[in-house]
Amino acid sequence: MRLYFLRHGIAEDLATSDFARELTKRGRRRVANSAKVMKRLGLEPSQIFSSPRLRARQTAEIIAEALGSGVTLTEAVNFGFDRADIGRLTKHLSADDEVMFVGHNPDMSLLVSEMTGVDASMKKGGLARVDVIGRAVDEGELVWLIAPKVFDALQDGSKAAAASDSCQLTIPAQKLPATAQPVHNLIKHRWSPLGFDRERDIDRETLLSILEAARWAASSFNLQPWRFIVAPRQNRDEFRKVLSVLREGNQSWARYAAVLMIAVTQTHREPDAPNRHAVHDLGLAISQMVLQALDRDVYTHQMGGFFPDKAREVYQIPEGFEPLTAIAMGYRAASLDHLGAGHREREAAPRQRQELTDMVYNGSWARPAAFLKEGKA
Repeated sequence: MRLYFLRHGIAEDLATSDFARELTKRGRRRVANSAKVMKRLGLEPSQIFSSPRLRARQTAEIIAEALGSGVTLTEAVNFGFDRADIGRLTKHLSADDEVMFVGHNPDMSLLVSEMTGVDASMKKGGLARVDVIGRAVDEGELVWLIAPKVFDALQDGSKAAAASDSCQLTIPAQKLPATAQPVHNLIKHRWSPLGFDRERDIDRETLLSILEAARWAASSFNLQPWRFIVAPRQNRDEFRKVLSVLREGNQSWARYAAVLMIAVTQTHREPDAPNRHAVHDLGLAISQMVLQALDRDVYTHQMGGFFPDKAREVYQIPEGFEPLTAIAMGYRAASLDHLGAGHREREAAPRQRQELTDMVYNGSWARPAAFLKEGKA
């Protein structure tokens, strides 16, 4: 059986809900171009199964019109799509059938990787073909993976885009800052890497120790307004769930973390009494967690690049609680060969900070504090 995995096209970032995000004009145009190439390649899926989310449904409908196939909307191809879902959707089909699934990351990339053993990272509008023996969908062969730029090149009749830089870059032994004054060793070693070890998990004892550090952070009136949604990599379903609320640029590297989190703060002391210190207190809790993690050789990377409304929808976060940041956590990788060229460059770049004179004042606003100058009190 031939299985085609198609990630939906480029969609708008914002809508009334994640379910209602539409394809952009560029996204529609690209999908239409890809459909023409698919037809030339002879794709003949007997059935196209699509996630019901609008951007996936629109992608499936454009492809189906070009290929003369039918579209079935099903929650099975929504977030959490896995091999068991493939088995259920294809059980009535013959071993010679072709089937297409139109859905979302991280599921599409992870499914192709799990079935084929190939580290596949699918861009929006990307298509993978996996051939399986008979109707056994546990594993298969990756025949090809077509990126959207390749579809564009094939449709335009131009030369294919140049292959991406495939060189490996070993990370520096340590990425220590040149501090102007002595600081604690943990603070000096703290930074936010992108390259996490793809194999080494964080054991339960270590994870609980890290969370315990957050538990004992200071907070206004001891309200402890922090909450954490935590997904260890070993729990594949929960890990995918958190990964699905990250923006694409962060999914590409965070998928290799050992633990993913969403940090949430309780915004009110009482229904009619906002807690204006809640965000500050969440930051304190995360800061303690970060340093405790580093004491166990575990690094963290905090992200603003996620969809808070989607997190609220996926986890049914109630009113009065605000998802504020996502966190990736893991051991550092020995090399960065699994990252894109841009991320490898960022990983190797030196750490920089503003000077104290740019942030520490007295006397008046933006006036550097006198004690910063040598000999001043």
